[in-house]
Formats: sequence, C-alpha cells, structure tokens
Amino acid sequence: MITLQNVSKSFSRFEAIKSVTLTIEKGEIHGLVGASGSGKSTLLRLMNLLELPDTGDVEVNGQTLTRLSAKELRLVRKSIGMIFQHFHLVANKTVFDNVAVALQLAGSRKSDIRLRVLECLQFVGLEKMAEKYPAQLSGGQKQRVAIARALANNPQVLLCDEPTSSLDPNTTAEILTVLNNINQQLGVTIVFVSHEMDVVKKICSRVSVMSEGEIYDTVTIEPLGIQAIDNRPEYFVQQLKRDGEE
Repeated sequence: MITLQNVSKSFSRFEAIKSVTLTIEKGEIHGLVGASGSGKSTLLRLMNLLELPDTGDVEVNGQTLTRLSAKELRLVRKSIGMIFQHFHLVANKTVFDNVAVALQLAGSRKSDIRLRVLECLQFVGLEKMAEKYPAQLSGGQKQRVAIARALANNPQVLLCDEPTSSLDPNTTAEILTVLNNINQQLGVTIVFVSHEMDVVKKICSRVSVMSEGEIYDTVTIEPLGIQAIDNRPEYFVQQLKRDGEE
C-alpha cells in the first residue's frame, strides 16, 4: 500500500530523514514513534508529498507519487486523508461546512455533498452537531470533525500526525475507537504518529521506532498499553518486543 524506497529529506544542513526504506501493508495500522526530533512527522508528510523528498521514491497504492505531474498528484491525494494535532478547522464555518469543504475542493456535485457530509458526521458520532461552530465544540469533538473531513473523499489511506497529543485520556480513547472503526469497517490503511507509547500500543499492529532520521527497528506488537518513560529508541523496541513475548 505504501512504500518508501531510500527516501531522504534535509532542511538546509539538517538531515531530517536519512535514506529510509519502509513498507506499510494494505489494511494495517502502522505506528511511527520516537523522541521529539526523531523525524517521524517529517516521514509522515513525505508519504503524501507535503514534504518533497530530496532522494528516493514514494509509492502509494501502486502509484509512484514522486514521478507524477502536479495534476496527477492532486488526483492521487484525494485518496490520502490527513489529520493533525491541532485540528485545522475553519472557525467561521459550521461543522457541516468544515467537512463539506473537502468535497467542494475535490469538485463534487452539490447534490452529492450533503449526503456524504452527513454520512461522515454520523460515522464519527457528530450528526447532531452539524450546525455548530468549532468554538462550541470540545477538543475531542473538533478532532472528530477533522476525521470526518478526512473521510469525505473516501480515502484509502489516513495519515495521522499526533492526533491525540492535546487530548485527555478519555477523549483519546474515543478518538482511537473512531480510528479503529475506520480501519476495521472501511478498510482504510492508517499511519499513526505519536510519542506516546501507551496510545500507539492501543491501536497499532506494527510500529516503526525512529531515531535521528532513521528507522531503528520495526516491531509487530500486541496492544498491551504500556507507557514509555524513556526517550531512547532501544527502550521503545525493548518494551514492544517484551510485551509481545508475554
């Protein structure tokens, strides 16, 4: 589903990503973890070319994004949804309109937009909040609006950049449940960036541990909910492997 082949990215003289090769299988929830500055968010943004790699190829669903024209890339991006830590909702638009904007930008017909927006809001449990504004919502509700917006164009891939970092534990659990439903019911492949080990272990089936722009190790895990207390990459791997053996 997603393949990165020898991908590198630098910002001035800083090497953020160093020749990373990674394959994420169709239908999995794949975690990217590591200490702050390890490169996990940059790697995520390379997956839809929000950041252009200096070297290497990025392939999503059989198409090599790094070889597409700008027009072709815009079409492919419709199949790649993305959600962020800070929601990025438009303050003067209602919940309905915040979701609808994704369909409007994609050129959907007006007759189709209303039905699809309500479907997405119902899926995340916010159908009764359609006429509310972001200022009237809790943090968890704002994130669910952002998820509904990301779902509007029926993506095959959902990229999640620290989507629960600003939320309390109970709200985090609600968002993880929504994401798990998206994966299980809609078959969407999810890539989940976080520095919180307990969050990653609740939802991901495989986790790549990053350190200094490289993948230190990729581990298959069972969700046992252990929280990291150490930022060293070897600690992440140790905990993931230890819990998988129990």
